[in-house]
Amino acid sequence: MRRVVLLLIVILFIWLMLPYNILILGSDARTENLKGSRTDGIVLVKVIPLLFTIKMVSIPRDSYVSIYGKDKYDKITHAFAFGGKECSIKTVENFLDTRVNYSVVFRFEDIVNITDILDGVDIVSNHTFVQDGWSFKKDQKYTVKGDSALAYARHRKSDSDFKREERQRQLMKSIIFKLISPSGVKKIPNVFSYAYNNMQISYNPLKILPSFLGLFNIQQYEIKGESTRKNGIYYFVPSEDSVNDIKSKFKIMI
Repeated sequence: MRRVVLLLIVILFIWLMLPYNILILGSDARTENLKGSRTDGIVLVKVIPLLFTIKMVSIPRDSYVSIYGKDKYDKITHAFAFGGKECSIKTVENFLDTRVNYSVVFRFEDIVNITDILDGVDIVSNHTFVQDGWSFKKDQKYTVKGDSALAYARHRKSDSDFKREERQRQLMKSIIFKLISPSGVKKIPNVFSYAYNNMQISYNPLKILPSFLGLFNIQQYEIKGESTRKNGIYYFVPSEDSVNDIKSKFKIMI
């Protein structure tokens, strides 16, 4: 009996230490009904507990890719409008030749509420801009919460989608680090309660603890490519070399 228990513990440990991918989708929906909305933020996160590493890559919303189940190419942001979370997941899996193990779908209003629960998170602005009455200067540190956090994550008019994606990753990273800070740890139950009650989450709770091991080394990547217009519509065409590089870094077999 002891051997069986020991074997089960070993199997559980191995399973907990396996790398896995989480697809994080930020919907542009203004209401709780996500049907027909698009994804303003698309971030693939790979957690590698044994290497104490987390890898993050933002997929540009205007990326010209094959949409799962539609037999056509379009902006990847439209996958969610075509077929919801499942269509977005399959489209990303096909695009990057990997597997998505878990997913999180949120509205940007959820970011507002989570930063409020945490009493703000610290960021260093990557650009000088004004958004919705909030001013930010490049390289200056700010504590953002609520509407100021939303303004920081949403702005793109004065720079680019790439800079906005960088800000979104930065905000996610800041939320994670606030959660494991002395002042944030006690608020973890409130954040998790909010997330599970208001966001679409497919995530095994047992995987949460090993994921914290990756916080020792967070690596961020971006997909390179070039802008183009087709029939007057703007698209981002990912570089084949860049996509292949990302594929090798985010490959998951199990």
